[in-house]
Amino acid sequence: MKLLLAATLIWCILGCRERYPDTTALERARTHRTAATSGRGVIESGPPEAITARLTGGTLFFSDDFERDMLGPEWNASASTWKLVDGTIVNHHADNAGFWLLKELPEGDIRIEFDVRSDSYSTRKNGKTAEVFPGDLKCEAFNTKPKHQTGYVFIYGGWNNQINRIARLEEHGDGEGARVEDGVSQKVVAGQTYRMKVIRVGNTVAWYADTTYLAHMTDEDFISGRYFGFNNWRSHLTFDNVEVFALADQK
Repeated sequence: MKLLLAATLIWCILGCRERYPDTTALERARTHRTAATSGRGVIESGPPEAITARLTGGTLFFSDDFERDMLGPEWNASASTWKLVDGTIVNHHADNAGFWLLKELPEGDIRIEFDVRSDSYSTRKNGKTAEVFPGDLKCEAFNTKPKHQTGYVFIYGGWNNQINRIARLEEHGDGEGARVEDGVSQKVVAGQTYRMKVIRVGNTVAWYADTTYLAHMTDEDFISGRYFGFNNWRSHLTFDNVEVFALADQK
């Protein structure tokens, strides 16, 4: 009986994770993050000054508060699980089939902002109800097409609220051209709405929750795609109030 219970527990745990294998690159990233944050809670190097100077300001290029009855022609849902509910975009199970802005991002330096909340939820397996909270806030930007992993993936609280990451092309760091940069140790709080910020200055991108720095990446072979989208794996997420600011003329 004990063996059966143990096997069931293992199955439940694995069932809540992304169905991607743990790769050598992912293990290296986890090890690096643990060493870098040990005893401090932050990595040794924060964002460049050019990034922090762009947390505010700029010229508003695009905004959407979703206060309408239809998604409209500027958005494309890659999965039917993306819903417009009471002026927000909700998703509980996208399996990385994103919700894409079809209006192209401006060229050059920009800042993308949006509100997002991750909620805990109940799931029932084997006759028992359990409360689940994976965290896992996610978006993608500078993609060459409105498709998962064709640009940069920005993750807050990934892998069961353990990792904050910017990934180039593949979020585990696998494959040609793929790379990941993990940032500070900062967990998503269930039910809290965050103002997320993606900032690009030159060849550097950074990821913020409100004004809290999460990670940054400098890429000398920057992917200058012009698509942005919300994304999700299995979290219960609510998105709202998107704004895109052009920063080219900001001093």
